[in-house]
Amino acid sequence: MTITVAVIVTMVWLQREHYRVAVPYVVPTGLLMLAGLLASLLTGVESASLAVVQDGFALLWCAALTNAIRRRPDLLRLVLRTWVWSGLAWAGLLCFGRIAGINWLAGVSVRNGTRASLTFDDPNVAGNYLLCCLAFLLATSVIRRRAARWAGVALILLALLFTGSNGAAVGLIVLVGVGSVLRLRRRFGVAAAVAVVALGGTIGIVAAPLVDLASVQQKASDSADILRDSLGRSGESTESREVLVSQGIKLYLDGNVVGVGPGRTKATLHDAAAPYVKEAHNDYIATLVERGLLGGLGLMLLIWGIGTRLARVSQWPRDPAIVALVPRPEFLVGLGCAFAISAVFYEVLHFRHLWAFLGIVAGIDPAGAPPARRGPWAP
Repeated sequence: MTITVAVIVTMVWLQREHYRVAVPYVVPTGLLMLAGLLASLLTGVESASLAVVQDGFALLWCAALTNAIRRRPDLLRLVLRTWVWSGLAWAGLLCFGRIAGINWLAGVSVRNGTRASLTFDDPNVAGNYLLCCLAFLLATSVIRRRAARWAGVALILLALLFTGSNGAAVGLIVLVGVGSVLRLRRRFGVAAAVAVVALGGTIGIVAAPLVDLASVQQKASDSADILRDSLGRSGESTESREVLVSQGIKLYLDGNVVGVGPGRTKATLHDAAAPYVKEAHNDYIATLVERGLLGGLGLMLLIWGIGTRLARVSQWPRDPAIVALVPRPEFLVGLGCAFAISAVFYEVLHFRHLWAFLGIVAGIDPAGAPPARRGPWAP
């Protein structure tokens, strides 16, 4: 409800000022929406078109943030501060609730074992949100003192641990790895970055055969609750994801080019008497199965558009005021890569914090429309 009010107020304000409202990512998202609408109508499941409405709302939420930042650059400081400090507050509440045994505060339920989920329905979504908070903490100058910033990092990492999200753990590795390498490249040059990547790759290749992953998972299963519900279940989680991917691919190959309709993967698996009935938990598979080839094209264009904007944000000359607020944009690139990896484990396109992130990226994009431009709506 709060987001809806914010979108309406922002759009009314921009129109009253006769500001030329830009809608970033409108072409790829439009293709995804069109593909979803066609699949819903042609398969006769019109209720699935509700997902198309949700896509449109997410796009408006993204556009509202983008244009607010472009129209009033000082709002960027407010948005970043709100994200970082609220993220630390939620992480603190989660940790306090989990340690004190206050399950309702931490979002611990019988269904998820000891895993905390805050106010989200799924601990994986909570973990992904906390990952975003960590990225903005690292990328921005909201907290200037290094000691305080590292204390915030430690708090978010502890909260991430309490969610027990293996997907968030993988995303964390990608976020920190990509961000750190790109930062090395900017400060010390390409040679230093390549050398670190080569060294890390060599260590990984040498160490991988020495690690008995099955044994580690078994020890975690027999260990403390927090390890049992995270690392200890990684083998089972991986197997279930593999089954879902294989079933999704089969659905796509046996289906048509239009798709079965948004959000219809589980119902279609049920109708086909599949051995494992569940949602796809994979944006790439879900898009192809539910929205067909047109949806797949839209998703590819969306990824391309996000990557292009992130590249400009991290490499192009930017406004000094934005540089002061976001001095380490490499970690935003790392977050983008983490989202791309997370999309293999669950469907991140439904996450509102993803579209908020995309709105901020478009807002600080050096190639974005200058604030002085006025006129009607524009793509």
